[in-house]
Amino acid sequence: MSDLTLVILAAGLGSRYGGVKQMEGLGPSNEVLLDYSVYDAVRSGFNKVVIVIRKEMEEGFHDRITQRFEQRVKVEFAYQGLDRAPEGRTKPLGTGHALLSAVEHIEGPFAVINADDFYGPSSFRLLAQSLSGIPKRSGVLVGFELANTLSPNGSVTRAVCEASTDRILTRIEETFDIASRENGITGFVDEHERNLRLDTIVSLNLWGFSADFLDFLEVEFVSFLENIKDPLKEEFFLPVAVFNWIQSKGAAVELLLSKEQWLGLTNPEDKVDAVAKLMDQIAKGIYPANLWD
Repeated sequence: MSDLTLVILAAGLGSRYGGVKQMEGLGPSNEVLLDYSVYDAVRSGFNKVVIVIRKEMEEGFHDRITQRFEQRVKVEFAYQGLDRAPEGRTKPLGTGHALLSAVEHIEGPFAVINADDFYGPSSFRLLAQSLSGIPKRSGVLVGFELANTLSPNGSVTRAVCEASTDRILTRIEETFDIASRENGITGFVDEHERNLRLDTIVSLNLWGFSADFLDFLEVEFVSFLENIKDPLKEEFFLPVAVFNWIQSKGAAVELLLSKEQWLGLTNPEDKVDAVAKLMDQIAKGIYPANLWD
C-alpha cells in the first residue's frame, strides 16, 4: 500500500513579510504554522510528509522544526533549485515548479499545501477522505470563503474558484492585491480590477491529486519555459497548471468548502493576529499547548 503523502511548499522567499515566515514561532511552545498542518494531517491519516525547501534551508528546518515530529511521521526533504531556471533568474519559479521538485518522493495519491498558511483540522479531514481510492485524472481542492482568508494588515493573493452544480471545478483564476477599498473588496487579474463577494470561494493551495497529475505537470512546465515572456519574474503557478489539466485532459477536480478561519503570514503585522487565533484554538481544546509533547 502506498503512502498518503503531504507535500509542503516551503521554499518561498516571503518578500512581503520581510523574513523567513516558515520558521516564525507562533505557538506557545514556539510552534510554526507548518507544525499545526503536520499535526492535523497525521491525525487525518497522512503517513508521509515531503517538505520542499531550498537546499541551504535543510539544517535549519531539521533543527528548528522537523526533529520534533519525525518520530511520528515519515519526513523527507525535496529541493527547489534554479537548475532549470532561465539564465539570470535568482528567485524560485513558483508553486508548480516547487511541486515538480518533489516528484521522486511521491507514489500514489498526495496532497499539496503552503508552509505559511493554516488550514484547520476539518480541512485535512476533507482532504484525506477525498484522496481515499481517488481515480486517475482526478483531484480535489479544499477552498475557503474569501471573508475567512483576508488580512486586516494588507492585500493578499488568492485564486478565485468557480464550480458546476455537482461541485466540479470549472474555473480558477489567480487574483492579486485583494483588499478592501472604497468600492468594496477588489482584486486584480491581468491589471484589471474586479469586485469580489465575501462569500467568493478561493484557493489557499490546499490540493489533492491522483499521481498521474505529475506527468502532466512536467509537460506543462516544459511548455512554460519554452513560452516564458519575462524570464526573470514570471512564475509557474500550480492553479494555472491544474486548470489546463482540466481543460486539455478532461480531469475532474472536486471543489470542497472548508469553514475554517485562515491564519497566515502575508504581512509583518499578521503575526499578532495569528498568535491570538492560535491561542483561542488552544483554549477551545482543538490543539494542546505543547503540540508534540
